[in-house]
Amino acid sequence: MFESKREEQRPTIRVYRADNRFEDSALSAFAHLAQEIWRHRAHVSLLFTRDFRAAYRGSALGVFWNFVLPLLPVSVYVFLSVAGVFPAIEHLPRAVYVSFNVTLWLLFAGLVEQPIRVVKSRNSEAMKTSLPISVSIVSSMAALSFETLLRLLLVAGLVLAYQVPLALTAPLTVFAVLIGMVFSLSIGLMLAILNIVMPDVQSIVTVVMRYGIFVSGVIFPLPAIESLRWLEVLNPFALIIQVAREQAFSGYLTHPVALAAFTIATILLTLLAARVFYLMEYRIRGIV
Repeated sequence: MFESKREEQRPTIRVYRADNRFEDSALSAFAHLAQEIWRHRAHVSLLFTRDFRAAYRGSALGVFWNFVLPLLPVSVYVFLSVAGVFPAIEHLPRAVYVSFNVTLWLLFAGLVEQPIRVVKSRNSEAMKTSLPISVSIVSSMAALSFETLLRLLLVAGLVLAYQVPLALTAPLTVFAVLIGMVFSLSIGLMLAILNIVMPDVQSIVTVVMRYGIFVSGVIFPLPAIESLRWLEVLNPFALIIQVAREQAFSGYLTHPVALAAFTIATILLTLLAARVFYLMEYRIRGIV
């Protein structure tokens, strides 16, 4: 009798193994990751708010650079486009076309690259605090959010300055951007895992994203150069940036079938990335 009571009073010991998540499906893995982030929402909010405020606080000169540096990439491409370095753009002023596209490109590129940096640099912190890596990734997006907000304000200012009318479908731009964000983050999660096995992945991704801007319809329309026309549909970043721009300013879709296929592919990729990342998280902590 006393032994049975002692058995009941013994604490439950849960053993974590690197392979104890393999029974979970893709949907279950996605749900678990969402639950992890939700459980740590206070921590995520605290870190996100701290980093976001740090982006615009500090010394006078520090604040100045925090506001100016995120706008430099956009302003450089806008200047080159307005100066006539790139092919002509129909229907939209060059400055509006380039600033809108570059803002989205830098957002998507950040969502691809940030998970790679976080998994590599913050994993030791996650081990000490038992903080899930997914939570670290979400809370690290403050700087990217601040920079994107500044660039969107610049785009809005140029739209007003050039008196460019918005299409009735402009609110749908948000959904197009969200699809691109989910796609980019899914790619980032997959590459973050691959980077643990092959550390050169981070350098390769950096090079690809730096030069990819020139073959993604960001600086000039791809059809303007005959040899790059085929990338308009096959390059997912070019497709989603074009869709977002068309919904914002013209109100029609040039490639509706490609958009539908891209949306379905994004959903499948998201589930795959969630499952792979969820399965490999314990193994990552043991490797890094």
